[in-house]
Amino acid sequence: MKRVHQGPSGMSALFELRCFAEFAKTIALQPLLRITGKGEGQPVVIAPAFMLADGGSVYLRRYLNKMGFAAYGWQQGRNSGIDSRKLDGLRRLVEELAEQHQQPVSLVGWSLGGVYMRTIAALHPELVRQVITLGSPFNAPTMDENAVSASVLRLYEMVNTGGANDPMLDLKERWQAPPTVPSSAIFSEGDGIAHWHYCVDKPSVNTENIRVRGSHLGLTHNASVFYALINRLMQKESEWQPMDVNAIKHRAFFGSPSDDDINAACILTS
Repeated sequence: MKRVHQGPSGMSALFELRCFAEFAKTIALQPLLRITGKGEGQPVVIAPAFMLADGGSVYLRRYLNKMGFAAYGWQQGRNSGIDSRKLDGLRRLVEELAEQHQQPVSLVGWSLGGVYMRTIAALHPELVRQVITLGSPFNAPTMDENAVSASVLRLYEMVNTGGANDPMLDLKERWQAPPTVPSSAIFSEGDGIAHWHYCVDKPSVNTENIRVRGSHLGLTHNASVFYALINRLMQKESEWQPMDVNAIKHRAFFGSPSDDDINAACILTS
């Protein structure tokens, strides 16, 4: 049985207002972000957070496109909860893009969007280059106040009345298991929406956890997230290695070395 953690408090949710400051910081750091390297047209699909559609990832997609990648929205409308129909539509999109670009697709999922992306990676690894989640509580045993803030939970239950019986829930063990393709779980201990303990994986040869400073709402315009995404997306498909955030060359975005090893600290105990 996985350890149960207390969910984000009301005060933590209030701190989500930091997202505006994070946006300003990212704009200020644009010159530094531009010299991190450029992509070569690799396809990337971004799934939005709960209650958002592709408009929620416009800024991130524009940035990735400018950096040489081919970034797409998930094209499934508003992410109103677990929905097998949206999952099937997303699978078709990834399949089409893999064929169009003649290469596997990198999947990026913000919050609940990460659950969709990990599910696609589990069911169709041949279509996926890597999966990257941004504050996604994919390891939560159940959708309750231990996993997400109470206000978000109430809204989820209100708009997702039939979700408890959706066939996608039968795939829960698939999205919780570490993907067979390279996987990066980006999280913030200051997340005021999703408890960070449920947003990380057990580290392995294909799995890593990357800690950033910031809010949940700011994850799609956080300079450290942008830097990590470019670093991960630029790796050659057959040469994936975990990112050493303590390396001197990464200090501008991740600060000084931590007192403990991030991946070791993030292992979920049973």
